[in-house]
Amino acid sequence: MDDYSERYLEEALPSEFTLEDLRTHLADVYTSRENEVPETFTRVKVQQETERNIYEGFRVQIYSGQNVDHADSIAADFRVWSDSTITGYQAETYVSFRTPYYKVHVGDFHDRDNAITFSNLLKRNFREAWVVYDNVNPSQVPADTVQIELK
Repeated sequence: MDDYSERYLEEALPSEFTLEDLRTHLADVYTSRENEVPETFTRVKVQQETERNIYEGFRVQIYSGQNVDHADSIAADFRVWSDSTITGYQAETYVSFRTPYYKVHVGDFHDRDNAITFSNLLKRNFREAWVVYDNVNPSQVPADTVQIELK
């Protein structure tokens, strides 16, 4: 080592200090320190209600396939079955085509839980029934107080 390095080490670490004397303790630092919370974090957040699109909702899909005749017959079967079996709500049927499948959707719901309850009723006769997100007809959505049941 050169003279400069030896002299620097002797000046930097005097022999009378131990490593414990040079260490700091968290308690020493934070006893006098105050952390202020910024005002933006202390303000109460006001939730704004967003407007809901009344055309967004859920329907129950009971058929998806490539045969248009089968889709029409499933829709007709559902109408007959629902007229004689379901009370409290007359669900509309919708047959649509999106390449390459014809789909039969029934009912109009804004609330997913109501659509799931309705699909559970339909699964007794239409085993492929499941809830799908779709545009709905607001005039066909049942009121929240309606009890949809099987006869």
